[in-house]
Amino acid sequence: MTAGVSPTPPTFTALEAWAGAGRVIRADKSELAAWQLPEQQKATLVSCGVPLLEGVVDAVSFTTESGMYRLAGYGDDRCRSGSVYAAEPETGRVLELTTSGAARLVNSSIAHWLCSLHLVGTWLASSTAIRCWDEDDAMEELALTELADLSEQIIHLDPPTYGDDGDHRTRFWPAVLDRWLY
Repeated sequence: MTAGVSPTPPTFTALEAWAGAGRVIRADKSELAAWQLPEQQKATLVSCGVPLLEGVVDAVSFTTESGMYRLAGYGDDRCRSGSVYAAEPETGRVLELTTSGAARLVNSSIAHWLCSLHLVGTWLASSTAIRCWDEDDAMEELALTELADLSEQIIHLDPPTYGDDGDHRTRFWPAVLDRWLY
């Protein structure tokens, strides 16, 4: 992906195909009217929506909090005690904000974030290996191969998400992909 170029986000129908009916939440234009984001990013939230993805996105909410635009969250009590995904004003970079106040980059834009969620959600919905990776060596190898391929797809889509190291302790997507095996 060329730096500064947003990918074409997945359609509402494509997201719903793996997330399930009623599990893709679209923003209303009025919710985003005051948000200082590129119009294309706001339009993406209205037309495509945000999919629920177990353990990654548990709730969707379009609000302004602490100078950021809240998109969704995960954790207990509908995001209140878990982490929140928020877009930075002007840039639309998506960050994970923890209850301790820490922030880390999730994706370079809302479109990149939705594409990454779509890649992971599609894989999770279709992978047989991830459901039984610990049953035998062959399934474990297949699951590791699938995760490595998925990781490469996200790196290609949005290189800044992995940085120079791709460390699962400090980088969002490596941490998400690693936890399916551990």
